Amino acid sequence: MYNKKLLATVLLLGVITTIVPAACSSGTSSAKFEIASVKIKPNEIYVGETAYISAEVTNIGGAAGTYSATMSVDGKRTNTKDISLNPGFSQTVTFSLLKDQAGAYDIGIGGKSAELTVKSKLVAKQVDLDYDGGVAKDYLSLVKPCTGYSVYFVSPSKPFIINKVRVFGLVYGSPGFHIEESDLQIWDENQKVLYTTSFPGDQFPLRTRLGANIDSTGAWADIEIPDVAVEGNFYVHIYTGIPTGQGFRMGAGDTVNTHSDVTIRGDNGVDTFAPDWPYMPVYWYGDRNRVNWLIRITGNAMVAPD
Repeated sequence: MYNKKLLATVLLLGVITTIVPAACSSGTSSAKFEIASVKIKPNEIYVGETAYISAEVTNIGGAAGTYSATMSVDGKRTNTKDISLNPGFSQTVTFSLLKDQAGAYDIGIGGKSAELTVKSKLVAKQVDLDYDGGVAKDYLSLVKPCTGYSVYFVSPSKPFIINKVRVFGLVYGSPGFHIEESDLQIWDENQKVLYTTSFPGDQFPLRTRLGANIDSTGAWADIEIPDVAVEGNFYVHIYTGIPTGQGFRMGAGDTVNTHSDVTIRGDNGVDTFAPDWPYMPVYWYGDRNRVNWLIRITGNAMVAPD
């Protein structure tokens, strides 16, 4: 009886000894893969361009194995690559992707994902910007302490490429008079100067007297700009020097003003907006809400094709 019990105990211990090592080894003898975050370069492209999608795969298991890395776009599988890894080793798998439609796409590999933005390829479209109403009701010189005219423009796109400034006005003075010191500037929205060129006073008609007659008629002058790119709203600023009885007079349109202003140039050469409107209220142009300078812009707006 004792021998039978001893034999049964020995047999049971043998079974346990056999099972336990097998159970322990089953957790470490297989490959197991871990995926790091998905990376997209670049993560913004235009239609027809290629993006590259990658992810690092690591074998964190106890045996070599092969991993099938599958890329999905908005949940739909599009491509698969097999990579073989020994335990503890990593490898980067990379896919390429080209899309022919604009939109936002969710790109996934092994349960991790990132977003790809595809934008429509932009084309240049000529745009004219103006706020003046098209008719000069009068021609205004500057009144001290003001030394410049400015117009604030709302950009139709980012970027917007300025290639021409149009100004309507005249020069008042004695025969042979011409403007000595003046310039035209493009400012960004924060009044940072992006571009400066000489203001072509000699392109405007010289009037020796002003009044209700044909001699008081101004003209447009076109100032070519070498494709200045602005990334938002901007200003055109014209500095005409210290105001005198003779000099440039800007065409002023009688429309609701939300864009035109006057500036003062300090001794340090920096232009700032005048705190007060300089014209007397007895005249129509004494109301700053009615005065729009005849300054216009022609440029190329970068827009999606029709």
